Amino acid sequence: MLKAGIDLVFIPKMQDMLADHTFLQKVFHEGERMPATAEHLAGVYAAKEAFFKAISTDPAWLSIEIKKMPNGEPCLSLAPVFAEQVKKASVSISHDNDYAIAQVILETT
Repeated sequence: MLKAGIDLVFIPKMQDMLADHTFLQKVFHEGERMPATAEHLAGVYAAKEAFFKAISTDPAWLSIEIKKMPNGEPCLSLAPVFAEQVKKASVSISHDNDYAIAQVILETT
């Protein structure tokens, strides 16, 4: 079965969150926090939120990680609890002015 999730993040709001180190550690893996710009983190946050919408569960932020393939394309690294449910995953992240948007498409078992 195919499932999709999408999320939109207001980058200035993420800028405000950069000072909250508890939030950053609760939501982002160390590798996801680099570069530590509001634009980058808004895109990662949107991708994670889109994943949880697609899989229809409450966020468990550190159970997934947004990584980059050698060509720069984003990809998902999933904890075993989610990896068991997902055959294939595709993630797309885009930024424009004050917004970051991400879409996740999953093929589930």
